[in-house]
Amino acid sequence: MIKNHEYRNLFKVKAETGMLSEMRHIKLGIWLFVVIIAIAVNAAHHSAATAAPAATNAVASGEVIVCFRDGVSAAAQDMLVIRHGGVVLEREPVLNCVLVRANRNFLKSMIREPSVSFVEPNLVVHALYTPNDPLYSDQWGITSIKADRAWDVQKGDKSVKIAIIDSGIDYNHEDLRDNYDDSGYDWVNNDDDPMDDNGHGTHCAGIASAVMDNGLGIAGVSQVKIMAEKVLNRWGIGSTWNVVRGIVHAVQSDAKIISMSLGSHTPSKTLRKACLYAWKEGCILVAAAGNDGRRGICYPAKFRTVICVGAIDEKNKRCSFSNYGAQMELVAPGEHILSTYPDDKYVYMSGTSMATPFVAGVAALVWSQNASLRNQDVRKILARTADDLGNAGWDIEYGFGRVDADEALATACTSSVSQTQQPLAASAR
Repeated sequence: MIKNHEYRNLFKVKAETGMLSEMRHIKLGIWLFVVIIAIAVNAAHHSAATAAPAATNAVASGEVIVCFRDGVSAAAQDMLVIRHGGVVLEREPVLNCVLVRANRNFLKSMIREPSVSFVEPNLVVHALYTPNDPLYSDQWGITSIKADRAWDVQKGDKSVKIAIIDSGIDYNHEDLRDNYDDSGYDWVNNDDDPMDDNGHGTHCAGIASAVMDNGLGIAGVSQVKIMAEKVLNRWGIGSTWNVVRGIVHAVQSDAKIISMSLGSHTPSKTLRKACLYAWKEGCILVAAAGNDGRRGICYPAKFRTVICVGAIDEKNKRCSFSNYGAQMELVAPGEHILSTYPDDKYVYMSGTSMATPFVAGVAALVWSQNASLRNQDVRKILARTADDLGNAGWDIEYGFGRVDADEALATACTSSVSQTQQPLAASAR
């Protein structure tokens, strides 16, 4: 059982360390964002002829995001951008931000405008997974989080929707189509057809909500609706701007849970603002900790409004690749995970990407059981009912522990959560 002060202290630490880290990054200079991105491509899906282009810079070339203060009209925004030598490419009115193509001098001059809140590069994000051999076997992760026990109480309600913000979903897959909701969007190709051309998003979708009792393939954690916000391209690479657009659209499409198996080592104010918007609108946000095997959580998992998820193996040990740190909140199975793959296939993958939809699926079960719960209530239930691993109580490697679907549902059946626990919203602002 997690003590109250441990739960509160995590979010205090998450807030303080996150803010300090962001300040340090920003002070380094907005254009010094260069990293090497390792992209592992599944050999069964991509040939040498379609190898990903080298990705050595964490900034989308020539693109910046400008966020304006409240009350600045679209026309005034356009005039300011043009005055400083930029061109508006896209607009996100909910967050009062625009995507701009500009040169380096644009950023330095634009930030001095009184009507501008901040300006930052359009950062690169990438899928956080490690593909493995496409072999068939049992789903050890389901029993690990006790989802099989939880199904005796609740399998999921179709009124609950999970948004998979990823490379899209193969919505024709035999084990996904009956749970698929077509309200998503393809932000990579700018159309309403978020078909997966990478495989990562389809794999994550199957973990969260592959169809149960249909005599096919696997069973997802929850039998709820899944929608796709395609923000990663065929190589598993995307941009901050597209992730932000996907989050906002998912909220406006009535998604209750936002699952993000992607990340970047560099903080983004725009992404932070989008996550805060979704949290304030009542959503649960879940994101992968990162696969560098070191101390340091990726964004958006590092933000206070997001549940950070690490990966464990079948022996309940932190996977060697799983990042850890002060923002760690929950862990879930992430090694050798069998799930859906495009063209009616089933393959294994490993990564914190795979752990993330396990937690999203359990959150969906909790909300299916008790629709009156607020997002902070659901988040507390997941933390307080987690199976403690590692050092007693919360720790930097396992957070509160392994997500426990059975205990979470048992707690969701009670009506005292909201009245007896301090709301999380105050620490998420």
